[in-house]
Amino acid sequence: MEPASPLTREVRESFQPKVVQLYSDLFRLDEQDVDEDFEPSEGFWREFFLLKPAKQKFHDVLEPLTADDLLHIQRQTRNYMRRSIDEFTAGRNPQNENALENLTAFLAAVLAKRFTNPSTDVIEVLAGLENVDKTMTDLVNGLENIISKSATETIRRKAIDCAVAAVAGSYQTSLVAYFIHKDFFHGLMKYVQNTPEAAPATLSLLGLLANYNKFEAQNIYQNRMGDLVNEDIMAKLVDGFVNTCGDIRDAYVAVQDDTPAQWTIGSTLSYVGLRALTPEARKPPPPTEEEAKEFFSKLPSVNAVVFLATYSFVEANNVFASQLISTDKDNDLESPLAAFLSTTSYLCHHAFRSPRTQQYSLLSLFTIRILVDDPILAKRLSSAEHKIEARLARQRPPHLPYISTPRTPTSIILDTITDTLSHNLRKRMSIPLYSISLTILHHVLTQLSGTRTRLPHHWSYIWLSLISLLRFLTTYANDLRKSTRLADLKAQVCTPLTSILTFSLLRGDNFLPDPPSYDDLFYKLVEASTTLSKFNTTYEIHKLPPADKLRRSTEALMAIATHYQNLVGKAKKQHQSPRQIQEIIGEGHETFGEVVDNISVAGSQRGGVGGSEEFGHYEKWRESAWKVELKKIIRGVVEDGRVVCLQ
Repeated sequence: MEPASPLTREVRESFQPKVVQLYSDLFRLDEQDVDEDFEPSEGFWREFFLLKPAKQKFHDVLEPLTADDLLHIQRQTRNYMRRSIDEFTAGRNPQNENALENLTAFLAAVLAKRFTNPSTDVIEVLAGLENVDKTMTDLVNGLENIISKSATETIRRKAIDCAVAAVAGSYQTSLVAYFIHKDFFHGLMKYVQNTPEAAPATLSLLGLLANYNKFEAQNIYQNRMGDLVNEDIMAKLVDGFVNTCGDIRDAYVAVQDDTPAQWTIGSTLSYVGLRALTPEARKPPPPTEEEAKEFFSKLPSVNAVVFLATYSFVEANNVFASQLISTDKDNDLESPLAAFLSTTSYLCHHAFRSPRTQQYSLLSLFTIRILVDDPILAKRLSSAEHKIEARLARQRPPHLPYISTPRTPTSIILDTITDTLSHNLRKRMSIPLYSISLTILHHVLTQLSGTRTRLPHHWSYIWLSLISLLRFLTTYANDLRKSTRLADLKAQVCTPLTSILTFSLLRGDNFLPDPPSYDDLFYKLVEASTTLSKFNTTYEIHKLPPADKLRRSTEALMAIATHYQNLVGKAKKQHQSPRQIQEIIGEGHETFGEVVDNISVAGSQRGGVGGSEEFGHYEKWRESAWKVELKKIIRGVVEDGRVVCLQ
C-alpha cells in the first residue's frame, strides 16, 4: 500500500483578478481600516493602471458604499479622480485606456448614490470646492480632446462612455454645466463621420446633453442639432439608430417568435403533445407565460437611450427627419423607416408592462407625431411610391391582419396606433399614451381627407379599436376616476376619441377606399349606440358648456346613430341580418345630408365652427405642451444612461 502524500490540494473557489484586490485596497470598506493619511505609493498607481480593468467588478466593489461612506473617504476618491484624469490625458497606452474604463465605472457607481446635498456633496467627493473647477475642466477638456482628435477608435469610444457616465450621473447637479459649455458636438460629429459604428454611443451622449435643462435655459446642443446640414453624417447617425432598433426588436422576438406559423407535420405533432417526435425537439422549449412575462418586463434594453437623441434631432431638424423616413435600403437591409416603425410597434404592444417601456413608447410616438405634423413629410408617408415592408408585433391577441407585402408607411402607422389602443387598456390607464396615439390618428385622418387620398387599409379594425375604447371608458369609469384626473381623461382621451369618430363619419368618403368601408363605420356606430348613450350619461357630458368640443362631438354621434336607428326600425322586420342592416344604412346616406346640416347649424349657434371643420381641427405640435411627460421621460433615460456606459 502506497503511503499517503503529506501534500494536500487547496481548492480555490473562484479566481479573482489582481486588479479587483486593488479596487478593494483603494476604497477600503471597513471603517477601522480607514486612514485619513492613506496615500497609495507610486508603484501602486503604476500597477493599477497597467492591469486590465474589470469595469463591472469595480462598480460592484463601490456599490455597497453609501453616500456617507464616500464622504468619509473623500481623500481617496479625490486622489483617484485626479490621478485618473492625469493618466488618460498623458497619452500613454494602455494606461490611458485603462484609466478611462476604470473612471467610467467609478463615476457610474459614485454618482448613483443618494447624497443629501447632491451638488455640494458630489463636489466634495470628486474634487473639493477649491479644486472642482480645475478637476472638471481637465476632465471635460481631456475627454473632448480624445473624442475629436485621437486616432484610435477604442479610446474614443471609451471616452464617450466615460462622458455618458459623468453626464448621466451628475444630471441633478451643477457639474453638467462643464459639458454644456465645452460643446462636444463638432468632435462627436467628426467621430461619427470617421467611425460610423460609433453612432449609437454618440446618440446616447447627445441625447443627455441636448435635453439638460431644455425647458429652463437655452441649450447649445439643441441649436447644433438644428444647424447640422451634413447629410452624410445624418445618414450614419440614422444607420446607428436603425441598428439599435433592430437589436431591440430582435430581443422581443427572441422571447416569443410571433411569425404566423405555417402548417407542417411537426407543428401538428406539437399541437397534439408529441413535440418530442419533431425536428424542434432539440431546441429549448418556448418560455412559459410567466417566464415570458418576466422577460418582457425587462425589455427594452438600456441601449434604447438612443431614442431620446433621435427624437431631439427630428424635433429640431427637418433634414434629419427626411433621412429617418427614407424608404431606400441597401441590398437586403431594412429601410430606416421600416426598422423604426417595426420597433415602435413592439414597444407600444408592450407599453403597459413597465414605466420604462412606456417612456420609450412615448418617445417613439412623439417622433411619429412630429413626422405626420409636417405636410411634406406626411405626403411622402402616404405615397404609393414609398411603400415599405415592416414587421409588426403579433405577440398578444387581438391580432391585426398579417401583411407581408409592401404598403404605404401611413398604413403601417395606422396599424401601430390601432395595436396600441387595443393592447394597453388598463384601469390605471396611461393618459399620455392614449392621448398621443389618438392625436396621431386624428392628424393622419385629417390630412388624408384634406388631400383626398383614398387609402387602402383594413379600416374595420380601426373602428373596432375606437369603439372598444369607448366601451372601456364607459364600463370602467369608476375605476378610471380613482386612478386618473377626470378632467385630463375627458380632455385628452374622450374628446379626441369622439372627435375622430365624428370626423370620420362626416368626411370618411374623402379617404376611405370604397362605399362598403364607409358603410361599415356607420354600422359599427349603430351597434354601439347603447354604449354611446351610457357614455354620455356616465361622464355627464350633457352638463358641459354647449360649445365644449366633447359635448358637441358626442351629440353629433348620438344624432347620427339615432338617424340610422330610425331607418332600421322603419324596415318593419323583426330579425334583420347584418347585411340587410348595412343595405339600409347605405340607403340612409341619401338623407344623411340633413343630419350634417343640423350638426353644422347647431355648432354655429353655440359658437363653434360647425360641421367637419370643427372636428377636423387639431393643434400643431408644441413640445412645451408635453413638458411634464418629457421631463419624466428624460429622468428615466438618464437612469438608463448610468447603466449603458458599463456595457
